[in-house]
Amino acid sequence: MNNWVTNGRVPVTERIVGLIISVIVVMVLASDGFGQGKVVAGYVKDTRRSDGFFNNLAVQLKINGEALSGARGIRVSVSKALDDTGKNLIKEEKQGKRFEEIDANSQGETRIEIELKSPERRAATVQEVAGSVEIFAPAKDPRSIVAVPAFTKIVGKPIASPALKAAGIEVIIWTKEIFEARKKAEEARLKKEMEDKSKKVEQSGKLEDALELLGEGLAKAFGSMFSSFAEMDENDIAFNVTDAGSKLIGIDIEDDKGKAIENNGRMTIGGDPRTIIYNFKEKLPATARIRLYILTPRSVTTVPFKLSAVPLP
Repeated sequence: MNNWVTNGRVPVTERIVGLIISVIVVMVLASDGFGQGKVVAGYVKDTRRSDGFFNNLAVQLKINGEALSGARGIRVSVSKALDDTGKNLIKEEKQGKRFEEIDANSQGETRIEIELKSPERRAATVQEVAGSVEIFAPAKDPRSIVAVPAFTKIVGKPIASPALKAAGIEVIIWTKEIFEARKKAEEARLKKEMEDKSKKVEQSGKLEDALELLGEGLAKAFGSMFSSFAEMDENDIAFNVTDAGSKLIGIDIEDDKGKAIENNGRMTIGGDPRTIIYNFKEKLPATARIRLYILTPRSVTTVPFKLSAVPLP
């Protein structure tokens, strides 16, 4: 049976609508004259199902201006979101906690999507969406950049850095061999833990206990920093990151002259700690270096925004 229904206004389930609205120009809240930023609405996507699952309203924000010069990360906080019936659309659990990486060569514009609750069916517009966009630009604060030369020589040990320590960040570099050994040990630990819990479920004989155990097992299989689906090739490099404050925004891998070394992709598994795996066709040179980008107060520019009467699809 098809569970998808229309939103009562147009005969489609999910529709992306390009919106042309007045540009909301906002002054950057910074005292150093770093520049202005502009925030405007992009597409609006209203997704609804008759069973109520996965209902949401996605609004794309387009950000541009001088504040994006050299930016490496962005985070959006929504303080107010109402449809024209007065319904509160804020999803507290979707408020940005971690900065999202952006391309440093984005040429002064980037886009990010915010997720809100579905509006009332009779609503025609999002009356107001307001909040702030935080832009991380390491060029504003040299202390936000940690350079590590010849980093492949210190695999298996935490990177020694006062800046990382002060930020509460620990980064350990892993090769394929180290990753596989850690993964094997973690899988053995989880297997024993689940076996012990299975015995308790058998003793209780309760269906709800069995379902809870199944859900826990799936969560650990997919969410662990040693996910059973994660693999490393011979030339890959992994960074095991412990970062409770979500202050590590990005990592660049370069040659000894500062030129970026191209990779074939990146995978991140786990939450905190998390493991970031970079895939390379060839073995990295012994002289390769890394740059770690750390969130500091001076490296962040805050751009407030307010969008009004955003049409719904």
